[in-house]
Amino acid sequence: MLTQSKSLGFSNNKLGGHSSRSMMLNEMHLLVSSLPLTVSIHDFAKAIVDENILEKPTLSSRRKSLSHLVELYGLDQSKALFRVFWDFAHSDTDSLPQLCVVCAYARDPQLRYSFEFVRNLRQGEVLSRIDMEQHLENGFPNRFSPAMKKSMAQNVNTSWTFSGHLEGKVKKIRQVPEPRPVSAAYAMFVGYLTGLRSLSLLDSAYASLVSSSRSQLQAALSLSSAKGLLSLKQAAGIVEFDFSNLLTPKEQELLHESN
Repeated sequence: MLTQSKSLGFSNNKLGGHSSRSMMLNEMHLLVSSLPLTVSIHDFAKAIVDENILEKPTLSSRRKSLSHLVELYGLDQSKALFRVFWDFAHSDTDSLPQLCVVCAYARDPQLRYSFEFVRNLRQGEVLSRIDMEQHLENGFPNRFSPAMKKSMAQNVNTSWTFSGHLEGKVKKIRQVPEPRPVSAAYAMFVGYLTGLRSLSLLDSAYASLVSSSRSQLQAALSLSSAKGLLSLKQAAGIVEFDFSNLLTPKEQELLHESN
């Protein structure tokens, strides 16, 4: 990722939000449906802690929910990663599961590593919690206790189920998500923030988060372009993305300097 990634909303933490929770899709649904497009971190804190918009049973659980959501998403509209997420989520709530997993993936090293396992499973193949525990141990050797690995494996598997990559409550089976124009645009945008360009974006892990087929992805992106979510030029095997309408002048300058 870009060395300046924190200024764009990424996290450099070595432990991500999935150490405690899944990607909290239900909570994010409540936030998106209840809070306006323009909202600050203080507004999130007031809604979650003071007003108990998430309907948590105790003050402690409200504060923990806020903390976990900040770990997962940042909740900071001054950063491109969350600002565009929040904007896109309001434009198409049906895209929220994929939007959430793309944003959380960008901020959570354990979720990112778990996807290396999930994306290589064949459609219909079964993924057990124990298999995911072993995969996490391989990626982070001697880092987590058995109880932590079990919890983390359950959390990441739940998030991949929410996002459409897995199916089932106990027995997790690999599925293939279908890209939506909004989530496809966001996946490309986040990949763009990391420095990926042109065909590298279409072949990236960010592309795999929302689609297993390049043709499906490009079809969704054509619709994204028609909706004005991005500027896309495709001709003779050349693909050019332009996200300047989603970026502040300062962010555009930062990305230009980094490339």
